Amino acid sequence: MGKLLRSREILLLGLSGALDLFEEIRDPFSIFSKSYENMYGWVPGKYKRHNFTHLVWRSIKTGHIEKIEKESEIYLRLTTQGAKRITRDFPLLSFQKRAWDKKWRVTIFDIEEINRKLRDNLREKLKELGFGMLQKSVFISPHDILQDFSEFIKYHELEDVVYVFTTSNLAIGNAKAMANKVWKLDDLNDKYKKVLEKVKEIQNKHLIKPHDRGIILNNKDGEQIRELKNEFLKIMLSDPFLPKELLPSNWVFSELTKILRTL
Repeated sequence: MGKLLRSREILLLGLSGALDLFEEIRDPFSIFSKSYENMYGWVPGKYKRHNFTHLVWRSIKTGHIEKIEKESEIYLRLTTQGAKRITRDFPLLSFQKRAWDKKWRVTIFDIEEINRKLRDNLREKLKELGFGMLQKSVFISPHDILQDFSEFIKYHELEDVVYVFTTSNLAIGNAKAMANKVWKLDDLNDKYKKVLEKVKEIQNKHLIKPHDRGIILNNKDGEQIRELKNEFLKIMLSDPFLPKELLPSNWVFSELTKILRTL
């Protein structure tokens, strides 16, 4: 899923409730005032206020977000149309809380060297959908995303060179060890750990408890948290969101998201 994010995508992801971190942004239309600094949604620190204002209004106009009023406060909220766009652009996000059906999706392809560009495009699509490379031309995934992939195969007329099947019996030995190797989970976990360490420093500094939420920090720490959330989002978008049965025992994703909910 690793991709460069545009401003609109960051805004929609922030409002999507992905990871249960950001569901609404408070007081978006007063961002020229002091309240801008006290927002508790995802507003990346590097955004210029003028650009963010235009981004909000464009997103309202396209129907991806809407403004609502709660207890005399104005909020932004993702619409159904916006949620569909997030699901389309970031399909793996929908697998975060799904139970695994214990099945594997296997893709095998045979594309000649002369069609290297097509082969590279196919590999990129597989990675985007969370497939991991088991061997040079064999990719696997525990996610049921064959519909999206089948549409890609049909559109590019690859039916004769790409073969996809589902199996409950994949002879791979230790599944956790295999998943760690194929998706480089230790490396990904180390990236999460680095963010977690920095977040914990701020949490301990302000004596923030696990059940606290929406804590308002000073300008310096608030800016750092926004940057850490931005970094977290980038890491998260390279996460294949494998079922918990395949994750390392020291996986820190849940601990990190739990703490970020309080900030």
